[in-house]
Amino acid sequence: MSSASSEATDQHGAESGPAFEGVGQEAQSTVPRNEGGEVSSTIYVGNLFFNVTEKDLAEEFGKVGVVTTSSVIYDTRGLSKGFGFVTFSDPDAARRAMDMHGQYFEGRPLSIQYARRVRDEQRDEFVPTQTLFIGNMAFEMTDKDLNDLFRGIPNVTDVRVAIDRRTGQPRGFAHADFTDIPSATSALQILNGKEVFNRKLRVNYSVFKEKPSAAGSSDGSQA
Repeated sequence: MSSASSEATDQHGAESGPAFEGVGQEAQSTVPRNEGGEVSSTIYVGNLFFNVTEKDLAEEFGKVGVVTTSSVIYDTRGLSKGFGFVTFSDPDAARRAMDMHGQYFEGRPLSIQYARRVRDEQRDEFVPTQTLFIGNMAFEMTDKDLNDLFRGIPNVTDVRVAIDRRTGQPRGFAHADFTDIPSATSALQILNGKEVFNRKLRVNYSVFKEKPSAAGSSDGSQA
């Protein structure tokens, strides 16, 4: 396993986040519901400073309720798009979070809306490649945990964890290379949705193969 700097990170782009979108300013008074009629527990958070991480979001919004997942959306260069999503354990916490709209966080006023889930047919389809994007990883995962995750999965040649260049901390996602597309497809079926440290992994094909980090690489062995 190796680490990749923030300059060669999430090639998966916006798909690194959950399948949500903001519902617009009308969301301030209209609460979206899912197909079962349940009130949304997910909010869109915009106008984020570029170096805000998923962990930062979880800590900030943990002040109003229990955060189950948090995501920052990155472009194909691994740079923050300036927005993300936070899902709470209950809708009441999301309502309280809406009151944080306009409050300053890392020097910028937050833009907060309710989020609604994007239907599957609206999502981009990714062409299978030999590289997988692994998202929603727990920040406390160690090298050993990651190696254990890939133990028993054949034909892995390299696994790279994205590291924040400023803090030196993991950014919550990684990329894995395989010898061929069928091997990557098999691994995707095994890993996608797998729960690790109480977080379900989001796995998909990487849009294109990232540049290797200049800070060295591993031998790719996951034995």
